[in-house]
Amino acid sequence: MRKFLNNFLYKSGIFNMLFVSLMSMNVYAQNAVTLVEEDQKEISHEAMGQAVEAEENATDEELTQDNLEQILISQGIPLTPGNLDLMGSLNYTLGASDVIEVSVMRHPEVSGQFVINSEGNIQYDFVGDVPVAGLTKKKVEEVLIQKLSQYIISPEVNIKIVGYNSKVVYVIGEVGRPGKIYMQGDTITVREALVQAGLPLLSAKTGKSKLITPAANARPLTKSINIHKLLYEGDLRENLVMKPGDTLYIPPTILAKALRVIQPVAQPIGEAAGTGRTVTTGF
Repeated sequence: MRKFLNNFLYKSGIFNMLFVSLMSMNVYAQNAVTLVEEDQKEISHEAMGQAVEAEENATDEELTQDNLEQILISQGIPLTPGNLDLMGSLNYTLGASDVIEVSVMRHPEVSGQFVINSEGNIQYDFVGDVPVAGLTKKKVEEVLIQKLSQYIISPEVNIKIVGYNSKVVYVIGEVGRPGKIYMQGDTITVREALVQAGLPLLSAKTGKSKLITPAANARPLTKSINIHKLLYEGDLRENLVMKPGDTLYIPPTILAKALRVIQPVAQPIGEAAGTGRTVTTGF
């Protein structure tokens, strides 16, 4: 029966048609893979070439005021200074959300940790709410000594800041850990902020970074800063001082931008090429 069926298929030409169809499918799959790979190479080479050329001709003009504002808004960073006035103090001044520890010698009942509320007060049960926002810890010690003197003879008060939460700067863009940097003083240098943010990545355009300071009119002030000179050439003129609310933006290179655009496009092409190989190996 099998012999008869084989003879029938062979003589009727159906066998030849099946063989030709299978061979055609094999050739088509191989050609598809080749075309996909060539297209992928062509797209990648063309985009890479354009990216390199654009990088060489790039200037600061690409980071316009509007672009910077959109970057800040997308990161949830305020454009206005808000309640970030430092009152001209050279030491850390307390603010909302900071946590302090009050130690009164020989009086543990009036000692403890206190969170500064949104009104700038600590809820010090023994004497009532005490306004401390904008004061240094030394000044807070003096205020509490004065208030406790009404109840305790010669109180000895020591203040320790255990939570620095009220003053932050932002480092965003091409760094290892972008986001908020909590300050342990009223100012922080660019280099210190960069170290806390994990330093620039290889994709960073370190020569054309921006220091952005919020303004009352919601039009932030910007300064150009050369991170490359600061970190790798020791140029301390680039080590600017950042104040609460400031943002250090490290932009990506044109090449990095191009690769990020190419990747979502190239990935489906690569998957298609993989599918083509799968079809090919089936014959």
